[in-house]
Amino acid sequence: MAKESYNDLIFQLGDLARDVLPGKPNCPRSMERVYRAEEVLEARRDELAALEAEMNDEDVAYQDFLAQHEDECAAQKQITGKYQKAVTAVEGKVKGLRKTLATRRADLRYAIVGLKKLEAKLADLEMTTQDPVKLDAAKQNLKKNRIAQMRLAREVEDWESQLAASLTPTPGQPGAAGILAHKRLIELEDAAEEQKQQHDARMAELDQAIATKEEEIKGAEDYLDQALFLLGEEVYAQRIADKQLDPFYPRLDVAQ
Repeated sequence: MAKESYNDLIFQLGDLARDVLPGKPNCPRSMERVYRAEEVLEARRDELAALEAEMNDEDVAYQDFLAQHEDECAAQKQITGKYQKAVTAVEGKVKGLRKTLATRRADLRYAIVGLKKLEAKLADLEMTTQDPVKLDAAKQNLKKNRIAQMRLAREVEDWESQLAASLTPTPGQPGAAGILAHKRLIELEDAAEEQKQQHDARMAELDQAIATKEEEIKGAEDYLDQALFLLGEEVYAQRIADKQLDPFYPRLDVAQ
């Protein structure tokens, strides 16, 4: 018959000692390490549960937004359908404007992301070098990009104003209700795109945070296993008398 594994038996002994020795006068000091490991593991699991709940709440909120968005779009489309000629005419005038605005908005988003990277790069550089030439070059580059972003933001605002003006009917203009409904549909489309980007970004952040937290939990579980193993070794070394623990000692004496 194959001999039992010493490591397995020690772990089993520590795991059982965790249940039977707390509060007893012969409880070994290494039990404190087990308590701390359990506290850390419980905290990490609570943090994971909070992240998962936040991800669920984020998804529910986004689905609610989509449902409301679809309802309002359907209502506005009923109006545009009644004034299709007027809507088609104004759409032909603003099609190129909308395309340009979409491009410039995308440029602005990329510029914002790029600026944040430059700010982080400068912060890192300030921590790692005292070279005034490198620091000044980085600061000037950041300043140049910040100005460019501000100009681009103003340009986007100008294009948005032009689009809004083009979609605002004059007093008494035939089909005005349809034009205003079409304008609202464009606003809803823009809002949906922005909401989707924010939702996707947040879900990606939460997904990464959950993956990181799961790794932390794995580390905490490993540490708890180590603490239980060390507890088992101390219990075995002292041969702490307990009717549930006593059967392990002769088995460990001959284990490999």
